[in-house]
Amino acid sequence: MPFRKKKNGDIDEDMASDLADDLGDGMTDADDDEDNINLDDLPFNELPIEVQFKRMPKRPKSRRSWLSKLLIITLFLSPFCATAVAMIPVLDPETGWRLFHAGGPEATITVPGTERELQEEIARGVKDIQDRDRAAMEAANGANGQGQSAEDIAGNLDGVSDLIGTPGATDGTGDGAPTPEELAALIEEEGSFDEPIEPDPLRPAPLPGLDEEGSFGRIPRIGDDGTTPFEAYKRPFELPEGTPVVAVMLTGVGLNEERTDAAINDLPLNISLAISPYARDLQTVAREARAMGHEVFLELPMEPADFPLSDPGPRALLTSLSEGENLVRLEWLLARFPGYAGLVSRQGSKFGSLDSAIRPVIEFISRTGLMYVEGTGSGVASYGAQLAANDGTPNAISNVIIDDTPSRRHIDRRLAELVEIAKRNGVAVGIAQSYPVTIQRLRNWAFRLKRQGVVLVPVSAVSGQQVTPQSADEAEAARLEAEEREREVMAEQAEQEEALSEPADPAEPDEPANTIEN
Repeated sequence: MPFRKKKNGDIDEDMASDLADDLGDGMTDADDDEDNINLDDLPFNELPIEVQFKRMPKRPKSRRSWLSKLLIITLFLSPFCATAVAMIPVLDPETGWRLFHAGGPEATITVPGTERELQEEIARGVKDIQDRDRAAMEAANGANGQGQSAEDIAGNLDGVSDLIGTPGATDGTGDGAPTPEELAALIEEEGSFDEPIEPDPLRPAPLPGLDEEGSFGRIPRIGDDGTTPFEAYKRPFELPEGTPVVAVMLTGVGLNEERTDAAINDLPLNISLAISPYARDLQTVAREARAMGHEVFLELPMEPADFPLSDPGPRALLTSLSEGENLVRLEWLLARFPGYAGLVSRQGSKFGSLDSAIRPVIEFISRTGLMYVEGTGSGVASYGAQLAANDGTPNAISNVIIDDTPSRRHIDRRLAELVEIAKRNGVAVGIAQSYPVTIQRLRNWAFRLKRQGVVLVPVSAVSGQQVTPQSADEAEAARLEAEEREREVMAEQAEQEEALSEPADPAEPDEPANTIEN
């Protein structure tokens, strides 16, 4: 119906209302028609997106899709796997060596650096040279079948005599190389390198009546019947008459678990073990060592001459502390664990040379009934060892630091020097650290020691064999000399401090400064 307009051009209100009603009825009918539409009758491209996605055919996952996912995962994990494999030689060198040398014929037989590998390498080299030389001799002499003797081979081939030694000759230490029969007899008598050491347990510690309550725990003391901790906790051994003896003490035990296990289980029982006071679970380490048969000592850290460049560690005995403070630290050290036969000084070249510092410590050790071992490696009677000998305290001094350079050749050279000292003086003591190479060389050296005419004994067995006690007059003269030397040292230190603290006088530039040199 045509719209009527008013004169001013506006639509009539009644007509607009009717038109709106008609439009509303038409839209309602359209919605009703849409609800009544059947989707099956519509083409696929006119269906809603949701319906199209549901009606699309689903294709099963192919092998290519699985391989692509596997490739993505592999590429993601490959850097981590490569890093883990590369870290194996760092975390475990032995396993890493076996892993990267798995194709070699000796990968499961020997480990680099062991005595067996060295022996097998020498044996293979000698056999190859012998075969080559035998073939050359047969070619030169015809088919007579005559070969060279061992003496001819060792004398004619360059370098072989250095490895196996000429039969009947002596090596650098003066000991003849054993023949195969002698080596077989030696192995039958003393065992081979690979045989485990049989335990010979010592009595469990602590023993009743040999300790008392201190400020930091139980500390050793002499029993009511006169038994000393040294006598009770040392390894029983009777010195042979007329035979040189050598003793070895391994220090630093307890700081590394693997090295500690190797020292306890792989070394001969006559090698004494010195446990560090800074180790963890000291009581367990001492108990296992004594259960195996080793006598144990406690390391006594003291101030060295180059302190503080060389730091002996916390709770060490220092010359800058008072006598009371040092005795308190000593009591803390003595309470670390039970069952040790004595103390071994660690460093201590400065502390052990001052009378006012070392004398109270030796007197305290004497009252506890322990042994004092001078571990500086000087080979001469230190002031502390002399004080211990004068008081009747069990004592010993080390002649050689075995592994001050931890290499196989240097250690072997030091051990040979130790044997020579024992043959010359009748007794010698060596100090070593618990390095893996040291443990391995000590085990091999001890196996060959008996045929050199020297007996390996515990450190406690050489007590009182090296330092002669002084008479009363000699001891008093030594004390006065030590006090005079200490006063001179203190005066020099005071002059050095004064020279460093005084400022230079600008009014007299030509006058030299007041120093020790002037």
